[in-house]
Amino acid sequence: MPEIYNEAMKRNEEFTGECTDLSDQGYGVLRHNGEVVFVPGLLPQEKARIRVILAKKSFAIGRVMERLSDSPERTQALCPVFGKCGGCALQDLEYQSQLAWKTGWMKRKFPGIEVRNTLGMDVPYYYRNKAQFPVQVTDDDRVITGFYRPNSHTIVDTDTCLIQDRRLNELYQYIRKELTPDLARGLRHLFLRRSRKTGQCQVVFIGEENRYDRLTEKLAREFPDLVSVVFNRNVRNDNVILGDESRVLHGSESIEEDCLGIRIRLNFKSFFQVNPEMMEVLYNTAMDAADIHPGDRVIDMYSGTGTLGLLAARRGAQVTGVEIVPEAVENARENARLNGINNAQFVCQDATEFARQFQDQADVLIVDPPRKGLSGQGIEDIARIDPRRIVYVSCNPNTLKRDLERFEQKGWKARWVQPVDMFPQTPNVEAVCLLEKE
Repeated sequence: MPEIYNEAMKRNEEFTGECTDLSDQGYGVLRHNGEVVFVPGLLPQEKARIRVILAKKSFAIGRVMERLSDSPERTQALCPVFGKCGGCALQDLEYQSQLAWKTGWMKRKFPGIEVRNTLGMDVPYYYRNKAQFPVQVTDDDRVITGFYRPNSHTIVDTDTCLIQDRRLNELYQYIRKELTPDLARGLRHLFLRRSRKTGQCQVVFIGEENRYDRLTEKLAREFPDLVSVVFNRNVRNDNVILGDESRVLHGSESIEEDCLGIRIRLNFKSFFQVNPEMMEVLYNTAMDAADIHPGDRVIDMYSGTGTLGLLAARRGAQVTGVEIVPEAVENARENARLNGINNAQFVCQDATEFARQFQDQADVLIVDPPRKGLSGQGIEDIARIDPRRIVYVSCNPNTLKRDLERFEQKGWKARWVQPVDMFPQTPNVEAVCLLEKE
């Protein structure tokens, strides 16, 4: 279908306007001649002279040419590449104002449902336990590493990140200095992970050919907390970061994590929340919502490596985790053994097949889907299991809203939504929602 462009606004048109809100991407929102304009770097209550850089049928994208007034909530962004990399869109907004905006946005998103104040961090920096840095060698043999500009594959070269764990920044800076053009050619990404609880670190070189044995030896000498170095071969012609073939260069392919006293063995391919401090807040909120009593039957649907299911089991529930990925199921079983938990079983099975075979009464069903939320079939599967309570852990309010509407048609009513700020300095927000059968 041919692109239909906005007839009301033209590219390079300039106007003066006042920002009234932020979008879910952290862009300022204005109206001009009745049309919506999204402007990066503009905060509510700020006036600016705007140039239209992209005009579509239903909206336009603008650029600030001159800011004419400042919001009282504006603050100086600390990152030297703020506004260039695709990361911290809200770093120029005071943190308490970030939390207030997220609460207000969620309240507008979920009218008629109790939306609680967003739970935030005391220190909203240096929280991420995982980093992925793209690598490139330029035509003039410079090695650049950092983050992509928004909506592009252009790397913003940087040697630090203010929301990454401090130790990961040290590891990253050391590797950057050691990466010659020869070493960097064919290297697609650096993958770094660290557990704040155990102190264990991991480095994964992702590229076409392993040339990192000597660098691994240096890293192991320099960083005694580095317990895992892996080469992952990826020669795909797409944007998928990890390939299928791997080789351990130092230690093992896993590190050990801890979540609320549950020990978790993390393979570098395993999903784990990137903010460990707020993960514990998120999962404690989920457990409180579940209101588990000893002997309750709990289903952990799409259970991954089993963290939520194991937390429920530790509270005395009889837990069944359902997951279709064999490696994740084996990882969950290993984590159960690691913690001496015998009242949790993890089955490798399609959720629809499991739902059709399930005959018992479920007291609680926990679901923590990816950003795309639950499919229509997923809603049907959960309705067939017919739990008394559903605890929905969401990383995307838009798909949560859609899924709550679907659940309501099946007889489950959302009682409350608790936003949790897993990603300070960004517009993203996670949430826990309690649903009960009417």
